[in-house]
Amino acid sequence: MFGVLRRPELRAVWVAEWISDVGNFVTFIALAVFINQLTHSVAAVGLVFALRAAPTFTVGPFASVLVDRMDRRAVMVSTDLVRAVLVGLLPFTHAAWQAYLLALTSGSLSTFFQPARSALLPQLVAGDELVPALAVIETTHQALHTLGPAIAGLVVFLAGARHAFFVDSASFLLSAAFIARVAARGRPARPERRAAVHELLEGIRSIVAAPVVRTYMLLDATIALGAGGVTALLVIYVQDSLHLPGGDYGLVLSLAGLGTVLASVAIAAGDRSSARTPWVVVSALCAGAFVLIVLKPGFAALLPVAFVYGISDAATGLPASAVVAETLPDHLRGRVYGARAALTLFVYAVGSLVFSWAGERANLGVVHGMALAAAVGAGLALLVLVAGGIKHIRRAEAVRLGATREPR
Repeated sequence: MFGVLRRPELRAVWVAEWISDVGNFVTFIALAVFINQLTHSVAAVGLVFALRAAPTFTVGPFASVLVDRMDRRAVMVSTDLVRAVLVGLLPFTHAAWQAYLLALTSGSLSTFFQPARSALLPQLVAGDELVPALAVIETTHQALHTLGPAIAGLVVFLAGARHAFFVDSASFLLSAAFIARVAARGRPARPERRAAVHELLEGIRSIVAAPVVRTYMLLDATIALGAGGVTALLVIYVQDSLHLPGGDYGLVLSLAGLGTVLASVAIAAGDRSSARTPWVVVSALCAGAFVLIVLKPGFAALLPVAFVYGISDAATGLPASAVVAETLPDHLRGRVYGARAALTLFVYAVGSLVFSWAGERANLGVVHGMALAAAVGAGLALLVLVAGGIKHIRRAEAVRLGATREPR
C-alpha cells in the first residue's frame, strides 16, 4: 500500500499532512484549554468548537465551487500561508471574543484547503494506484489522531495553552513549503462555467444521484453529531471532574486516534478483496462507546472507551473518501468533498452547542450530556443503515469487487 509514496509529489503532500495535522491538534487542544481557563464555562468551550466548524457549512460550499475553478496546489499553498499568520496572532489575545474571531477566520480558509487537497490527490496518481494513495493519505491522517493529540498535549503542558499556538503557526509554513514542491496542474477541465449557485447545485445533485455516496455522507453526519458533544464535554470531564491538567485531554484523544488508525490500516490492507460493509456497522456501534461515561470512569478506564470510540471515525471516513473518488468525475470532486465537509461539520457544530448546553450543571450535567451525545450519534447511524443505507453499500461493494453478490 505504501509503495505509492515512491511518487515524489504524493510523498510531498504526505509529509505536509503529517506536519499540518500535528499543528492543528496543538491549536485544537490549546484553544479548548485556553477558552476554559478564560471563561470557566461549558457552553463557551462548546461555542469555540462550533465556530471552528461553522465556516465549513457557510463559506465551504461556495469555496469548493471556486476550488473546482482554480489550480488546487496554489489554493493549498496560499491558504497555509495566511493561516500561519492568523494562528500566530492567537497568543496575543486576551478575551474570548478575540480568540473566537481568529478561530472563525482561520476555519474559513480551511474550507478552501480541504476540498483542494482531496481533489488534488486523484490528479497525482491514477488507475490502480488511486485507492492505495487515498488509503495512505487517510491512514496517515488517522495516525495523527494517535500521535497528534499526545504531542499537542505535551506542548500545551510544557509551553502553556497561549504559547502553544506558535507551534501550529510554524506547521502551516512547513506544510506550504512541501506542497510547493508539487507541480501546478492548472485549472480542471470543465464542460462549461456557470454561476456559482448552479455549480453548487450540480455537486449536490451528483450526491443525491449516487446512493452509496449519499449513504456515506449521512453516516458521517450522524456520527459527527454525537462527536461534537463528546469532544466538547470531554475536556470539561478531564479538567473539572477528574481534576487533571489540560494536556491529559490530548492523551485521551490519542487513544481514540489509536483506534482510528488501527481500523484504517485494517480497512486499507483488505480493501481490494474484502467488502467494506461490515465496517459501517462496526462504526455505528463504536460511536456509542461514550455511553459508558455514566459509570464515571477514572482516567485509566477512560482510555479503552476512547479507543473503541475512535474506530467509528475510520470505519466510515476512509471508505467515504474512496467512494467519492471511485464514483464521481474530477470536475465535481471539489464540490462533493466540500459538501460532505459542510454537512458533517454543520451537524458537528450543532452537536457541540446542543450537548454542551445539555452538559451545563443546571441541566443534565457533563456526564449525562456526554452519554446522551454518544447515544444519539450511534442511534442515528444505525437508523441510516436500517433505512436502506446498508443495501446501497452492499450493491456498490458487489460492483466494486466484480461479484454478483457481496463477498463474505
